[in-house]
Amino acid sequence: MRKFRVCCGLLILLVFSLGGLQCKKVKEDLGKKFIINAMTSGLWIVQVFTDDNVDITADFVDYEFQFKEDGKVFAIKTGTAEQVQGTWEGNVNDLTISSDFPGAGEPLLRLNDTWKITNNTTKLVEAKPFNPARTAYLKLVKKV
Repeated sequence: MRKFRVCCGLLILLVFSLGGLQCKKVKEDLGKKFIINAMTSGLWIVQVFTDDNVDITADFVDYEFQFKEDGKVFAIKTGTAEQVQGTWEGNVNDLTISSDFPGAGEPLLRLNDTWKITNNTTKLVEAKPFNPARTAYLKLVKKV
């Protein structure tokens, strides 16, 4: 009888443990959907960008960014037909976003990094490089 209770107890514990893993997966999926929906609706602009404590925000004044669900991002130079395609990926667990504009010149190549999100809403993202050796700050806002 005692073995039966121990086995039942272990079985119940196992079921609840697996259920917890299911909840974690659901939470991750919802977080990822939230990030994707927030990033892919509308255009984004760089409101502040500093690199090595130098303000280079003005270098981005002509760019708008459009994030796509398939992991593509387009840097659109306003007033021209110029578009530079890159990639992006959000990581809910690490609270990071990675971006890469292969072959891009200044200023877009400065965005090629993994960024630790320090503050975010559906209309704002503040981030710093995940790599602590780099000193930079990025603030994206949704274009009104």
